[in-house]
Amino acid sequence: MKGLLGFALLGIMSAPMVLAQSDLLGVNDSTSVRRIEFSYTDADRYPPRVSVSELRQLTATRAIPRRYRLQRLLGRTKQEDYILNPIELQRDVVRLRQAFQEAGYPHTYVGYAPSTLDRASNTAVIRFEITQGPPVIIQDVGFYAGSRFLALSLDAELREAWIDFRDRTSFEVGDVFTHFELVQIEDKVLSWFKDKGYAFATLTSSVHIYSGINAADISFQVDTGPRGFVDRIEVEGAPAVHRRVILRSLPFEPGDVFSQRDLIEGQRALFALGLFSVVQVETPPQVQDSTVEVRINLESARPRHISAETGYHQRQGITGEGRWTHRNFLDGARTLTLTAQIQTGLLASAGIGALAGRSARGAVVFTQPHLGFNQLRGILEPFIQYERDPLAGASSEIFGFNRREVGVSTTFIYGLEQTRVLSLRYSLSRTKNFTTSTSTDAYDKSVLRLGGTLGWTDNLLRPTRGVIFQPLIEQGGRIESWLGARPFGVNYLKMQLQVAAYWPLSRNVNFSGRFKAGRVWAGGTRSRTLYTSEGTQVIDTQFLQPTEDRFDPLRFYVGGADDVRGWSTGLAGPKAIRTQDRDGEASLEDGVYEPIGGLARLVASAEVRFRLSGPWYGAAFADAGAVSSERAENCVGPFFEDPNRTRDISIQCGFRDTGRITLRQFKVGAGLGLRYDTPIGFVRLDVAAKLNPDPLDLQSSEDALAATGGSQDDSRNTWYRFNVHFSIGQAF
Repeated sequence: MKGLLGFALLGIMSAPMVLAQSDLLGVNDSTSVRRIEFSYTDADRYPPRVSVSELRQLTATRAIPRRYRLQRLLGRTKQEDYILNPIELQRDVVRLRQAFQEAGYPHTYVGYAPSTLDRASNTAVIRFEITQGPPVIIQDVGFYAGSRFLALSLDAELREAWIDFRDRTSFEVGDVFTHFELVQIEDKVLSWFKDKGYAFATLTSSVHIYSGINAADISFQVDTGPRGFVDRIEVEGAPAVHRRVILRSLPFEPGDVFSQRDLIEGQRALFALGLFSVVQVETPPQVQDSTVEVRINLESARPRHISAETGYHQRQGITGEGRWTHRNFLDGARTLTLTAQIQTGLLASAGIGALAGRSARGAVVFTQPHLGFNQLRGILEPFIQYERDPLAGASSEIFGFNRREVGVSTTFIYGLEQTRVLSLRYSLSRTKNFTTSTSTDAYDKSVLRLGGTLGWTDNLLRPTRGVIFQPLIEQGGRIESWLGARPFGVNYLKMQLQVAAYWPLSRNVNFSGRFKAGRVWAGGTRSRTLYTSEGTQVIDTQFLQPTEDRFDPLRFYVGGADDVRGWSTGLAGPKAIRTQDRDGEASLEDGVYEPIGGLARLVASAEVRFRLSGPWYGAAFADAGAVSSERAENCVGPFFEDPNRTRDISIQCGFRDTGRITLRQFKVGAGLGLRYDTPIGFVRLDVAAKLNPDPLDLQSSEDALAATGGSQDDSRNTWYRFNVHFSIGQAF
């Protein structure tokens, strides 16, 4: 009853103020707000502290948006949301005034006298008029321990570190005072002392404002208490997990200097084990002396876990994965996982004239944490994989699979955070390529791979600020030669680097950019002399069978939903039209584009993302990329290995690759996108245009093949200049 009475009194008191301040005498219960404007009356004297977009976020009064009809059709809004409420309008004045006071402007005046009412349409234009006034300037800042300066109460070693931290963190004389920054400084100072061992440190602050001269004196009182050492670690809950598994995951032990940061890292490490559904690391109430008791509260997760998930990829179509995990296999926080993955190719949209991929993979994954120290873990993974590689020839095997790989890999991973990880992996496998056009090719692979992710971001799923570096070095076919074993089927050195940067341009607009570079050096003989009816010709071995099929997965490609978006996956660059032979004749129905790829790659992308409404975002982007291969003339077959032309050899004819990239090889695309924010990241829809397409980019593979054979004109389709990508996750 008191609440209703207070609300009524507020309405009685506020309504005359509304009418007195503005031309809103004709407002009634159905008056809607057509537009809201903000203006500063003293912007020439005091630069505006709060932007217009921030002011809009502070007010509850809403104006009819430009997309009102669409939002109403979607059921996301209704007419009542934009009715002018005089009481709420007066509350907006109070909110704006409080915001300026917290920002250090205690004398700000907010009114809406210039507001107008259109009686014909019964709509109002609300014009907030802000006289910001002078800010409160800090004239003195001090940190004290009782009646002494805080620095004098610390020992010499800690004093120097404290002075350096204080000078980087605290207010400076001449700064504008804000309550928000005051709270931030309090939190940082308290955390700093707790990280230095002062588990029971306390802090209070006092602010004295001289309103006559708009100045402030700020003092912080710090009681550090005794410096503490970890004395006892008490573990509660999760009796099935051995205590030593829990204790060895912690970055501290009894006798260490207390650190609040170590408690946070320990909680993160225990969660990373996957054994617990609840983890809480804290200091319980205790006597405040030089010993600190740490309590760990745990709740066990189910030791065995079954999961299944499905998704969609534009090139692989519908995908699925099933997983069974034992989270504490043989104790010691070891995990055993059985996985099955499938990429079906169903509903795939690989692009005009392109073929969708398909694969099935099974693996047994054994993970051993704490290999010597907490941040290092090892993974042993035997696996078998069947694949339909779109770059290889067709196969008569089940589901069209043209490659099988059986092997085992060993991986060592260092790091806990996803943006600070190093990994070393060695895999040994037996691969078999089988196509209808060539004989079966079986070979061994031995690959050593060193990679990492270094940098930081404010959010892994939707970063707005940060830089991420991802270097990779991969060596294939060398270890066995060092050990004196027979040569393996692939021999190469591969290096690549990806750098992504994120930066906010404003509250609702973010910029992201990416650069990718890579180079692969093939081992063994670089070229061979082949024989034709016209004589001899020197051909790169990378375009000869079976080397071509072996190296296709190792080469670099450009184009796709996460690359140069004007093109389909891999097709931004040289490509061939591959046909399937039927009784010695090329079939137009089976013609597909095969990207050639390259020994080197350069890609650069830029994107600006901006909020539209709620979880909806728009994006504008531009991409450019190139691979090192290019077309070569005078490649006329058939080719033979011997001068008598009795042993023919299959070859990818008409291309060369020196590993060098020139400016004319770059493909450029640009477009617009729509984003929908979900708990698992952005759902993305991008429409991109090819700015410098090749002739084949504007034709289907069937039309291009028919034009080559002379059965139809060499026509172009303008619509092929555009490409649509649907995907989930950050573009980069």
